[in-house]
Amino acid sequence: MKNILTFCTAVIFSITSLSAMNVPETLISSPEVIVVALEEVNIFLDADYNEDSENVEFNTVNEISVVQIFNEAGELQFQLPVMSTQVRINKNLFSHGNSKLGFILKGEKSIHFTQVTIN
Repeated sequence: MKNILTFCTAVIFSITSLSAMNVPETLISSPEVIVVALEEVNIFLDADYNEDSENVEFNTVNEISVVQIFNEAGELQFQLPVMSTQVRINKNLFSHGNSKLGFILKGEKSIHFTQVTIN
């Protein structure tokens, strides 16, 4: 019994340590906009910031049903139907500072979050 508890404790400690080492992936890094994936889910083919149009642009592996924009307090500000693998969102929809952008993919109930920082 002692060996089982020791083994379980070691496994839990290892999993916790490994998950703490995951560094958030920076999807977009520009002087005006920074977008960081808040989870390790490979839903994005690419992401970019278009300085001319001031749009953040995402291409995803699967179709996006809805994109949600949350303010720094976590309150839903906008909900945009997409129904495409490509989405462009103008920077003026985000307040200065940190916001969250949630992607709901077709056929999924979970939200995939990114953090958007507008400088």
